[in-house]
This record gives sequence, C-alpha cells and structure tokens, in this order.
Amino acid sequence: MISRGVGLATGAAGDAVRLAAPRARPQTRVDHAAALERAIEWLCLTHDVTGRRGSSKGFHLVRGWMAAYPETSGYLIGTLLRYAGRSGRSDLAQRARELGDWEMEIQEPDGGIMSGAIDTTPRRSVVFNAGMVLHGWLDLREAGETRYDDAAARAASYLVDNMRAHGTWRAEAEYSGIPHTYNSRVAWAMLRWARAAGDPRVEEAARRQLDWVLSVQRPNGWFDDCVFKPGTNPSTHGIAYTLRGLLESHAITGDERYLAAVVRASDALIHTQAEVGHLKAEYDAEWRPAAGHVCLTGSAQLGGVWLRLYQETGDERFLDPGLRAIDEALAHQADGKRSAVRGALAGSFPIWGRYAPVQYPNWATKFLADSLMLREDCLAARS
Repeated sequence: MISRGVGLATGAAGDAVRLAAPRARPQTRVDHAAALERAIEWLCLTHDVTGRRGSSKGFHLVRGWMAAYPETSGYLIGTLLRYAGRSGRSDLAQRARELGDWEMEIQEPDGGIMSGAIDTTPRRSVVFNAGMVLHGWLDLREAGETRYDDAAARAASYLVDNMRAHGTWRAEAEYSGIPHTYNSRVAWAMLRWARAAGDPRVEEAARRQLDWVLSVQRPNGWFDDCVFKPGTNPSTHGIAYTLRGLLESHAITGDERYLAAVVRASDALIHTQAEVGHLKAEYDAEWRPAAGHVCLTGSAQLGGVWLRLYQETGDERFLDPGLRAIDEALAHQADGKRSAVRGALAGSFPIWGRYAPVQYPNWATKFLADSLMLREDCLAARS
C-alpha cells in the first residue's frame, strides 16, 4: 500500500478549494517545452509515491495519492521511453524497465491484467488493461528489451482466447460487461505483437475486432458502443481511444477503411470544436455537446489524434485543430504552487466535472505529454 493524504489533501480546506477551481492561463507565449518537462516530472512523482512499484492512479483532492494502477502504468512506459530518447535521460528508461518488471510480477495466471487499482479485490483480468500493458512491453521490446516477450505472448494469447467470433470479447473479460469500440486500441497492440512475433492468429483476431468497430459506426461518424458504462454518453476520452486505435491500425496494415472511419468522426468533432470554441466532454449521436464540462484527458488525446492524422495524410486541415485541442488542455496544467500536482492535468474542467472528478489521474498527464511531443514533431517537420 502507498501513503494517503499527501500534499493538498493534508492541507487546509481553503487550499483544496483554491486548487479545485483552476483557471485557464492565457495561451500567449506558452513555453511548451517547459510544460512537457513539468508533465514528465509529475509522472515520475506518480512512480515515486508507490515506492516505484507501478504508477499511482493519480492524486485525489480529498483522499490524496491513490494506489498503483496497472492499466495506465502499462502505457506510461512508452511515454517515458519517448521522452528519454529526446532528452537523453537514462533515468526515464530505467523507470520504464521498472514499470515493465512490475507488470510482469502482477500479470494474472490467465495472461491478463487486473481491473482497477492494485488494491482492488477480488482481482479479475480485463481485455483493455491487457492491451495497454501489452503496448508497454512492446515499447520496451522496441527499445531492445526482449525479456518481456514471454509475458507479452501470454497477454496476446489471453486476448485471442477470450474473443468471440464476431470480434468482441466475452462479457466476463470486459469492463462493465459490455463491448467497447475503444478496444480498437487493444487491437492496435495485438497488431504490433503479431507483426513483431510473426503471429497470424493474433493479427486475424485484431482485424475481427476492428471490423466490428467499423460495423457500429454510423454514416455521420458516430460510434455506437463507445461508452465506459451503459446509459452514458461517449466522452472525448473514449472517442479518442477509438480513433487512435483505428488510426494506428491503419498505419500498420494500410487498410484505408480504418483511416476513413477516423476522418469521418474527426471532421464532425472539428466542426463542433469550431462552432463552440472548444471541445466539450461528451457528445450525443448528432455530435451535439451533451455536457457542460470539459474532459481534459480527451482534449489532450484528440489533439494527438489530429496531429497523427496530419502526419499520416499530410492534410493541413487537421493540424490547427490538433494544436488548438492540445492548448485547450494545456491551459489547465497545474502550476507550481502545490508540489503534489505541479505539472499535472486534472480529469475535468471545472475539476468537479463528471470525468474523474476532483482528481489528477496519471493518464491525463500521460496523454498531455504524448501530445506535446507530437506537437514538437509536427512543427519541426514544417519548419
């Protein structure tokens, strides 16, 4: 177990209120490189507070630091490795290896990865978490670390063995027991493993999942089954997961259907972003805003999706909306007044919004860092 009630949560109630209502900072003369460095340092802090056994789920304004989170610790590995390559910081590569080792220690006997934080009981494997940790092990493999291959192969087998014929997974292996289009991000991990290991069975299963995702997209770009829980509206977080999985699957396979699906949904979202002036947290089936708050995680992610679209297609119409979405999120990065959240991104704005309320989840800052690195790449390529 990790310590609770650190930083803001141990302070006076007035301190919590001041941090609970962050204001957007003006986006003129923003130092994006410094913002990226702050985000990386906070991600390191999420690793330190667990005793370097996984990355904390994040900081809660009432409960303090939360327990290590296997799912997001897995895909944090790639973020640390990418920044290590840019900065020459070997300490970040070492952290990535430690996260990969920890994920191997906690891998379930069936090859999956548990749902929830590490202190969740009873434990059960879920598909999405297995896919996200598989990404992390593959990132380490690409960095020359092959000792994770056995664990990766077991995770891939778990994903294949639990898939149903039409491309979704058994209810017992799903979050909330329902299918999710955002599992396209799992299919992306499966394709990466299939190509790395030469495993056609895994690739065939990944393509079945992606075909199912395409089958539930409407002509206007909307995806059915793009929710975390039944009876809710899709958030930009889930939409961005879906789009990024399809886009990277296109980059691997060259299947133009995946790209067309991403463009169709992106065009709709970019239109509403321009109309409203920023991205809202949730949308209905006609792409009308269905929430008053902003999902900062989703804004950061969609910015990255559109910059990757720009990279893949060369189409300039995706560049400015991507840059704008990233800056929409960056405007709410926590400043230096409280060490527990310095450099972090809250789940929602206002911070009491429905998505991860009164929390700074580790994945929000992870996606901000990823998108800031993509921003650097895109602007460097244009200069």
